[in-house]
Amino acid sequence: MVTTKNLVITGHRGAAGLAPENTLASIQLALDLGVDRIEIDVQQTKDNVVIVLHDRSLRRTTTGIGFVKLKTYEQILQYSAGEKFNKFYAGEKIPTLDEVIKLINGKAELLIETKYSFMYYPNIERHIINVIKANNAKSWCKVISFNDRALFRTHKLDKDIRIGKLFVGKHAKLPLSFDKGVNLKPLQRYHFVDEIIVKHSYATKAIIDKVHEFGKELHVWTVNDPETIEKLIERGVDGIISDYPNLLFKYRK
Repeated sequence: MVTTKNLVITGHRGAAGLAPENTLASIQLALDLGVDRIEIDVQQTKDNVVIVLHDRSLRRTTTGIGFVKLKTYEQILQYSAGEKFNKFYAGEKIPTLDEVIKLINGKAELLIETKYSFMYYPNIERHIINVIKANNAKSWCKVISFNDRALFRTHKLDKDIRIGKLFVGKHAKLPLSFDKGVNLKPLQRYHFVDEIIVKHSYATKAIIDKVHEFGKELHVWTVNDPETIEKLIERGVDGIISDYPNLLFKYRK
């Protein structure tokens, strides 16, 4: 078995394979497991509350329906965020970003993925920054996104906010990246980020080395099987994001 003492372990949406994703229960479980980092997703309500939910719609993971941006936070609280995972979690509500930051309280690093920019959710970057600052959490929170508008806007508003760039895939030798389409985006465009995060199937040795040469960390999403974990460790990734972070600790020896 391949092991490395430096592997950074990130719980995906808390510990999404073990508890309902993006809930306080899932995040607490990830903390109890001892992860280094926790990744969450955020959306914004009609009354500008930043909440923790992967989709812009309520349908997939909650007992509600409709788009988050059309509902107030008070309306959002009517729905269960855990019942569809298991009735044991029926009491879990959709948490706010503020609640999640207060729960983690620096016990792990927090990756806050914003999928949409101010073009969809008015001033969401500013609202995320305000929640981080109100909790004195700049040192252990990081904003990540596939969405360049969101990343560049966040960096423009506050250059002290730490940032990570998400790709589906990135070509090692050409300025090509793969997100919802093929884009001409050289790594130098993201000089202000701490890390590059790519889908594990695109994490070749070449791109890992390229990112390291650029002076950034390379993390991968989302890996849940031992065979792939070992391959990625052999190639030299800095960290792995997993729905089952409990699987990763045996590789860190």
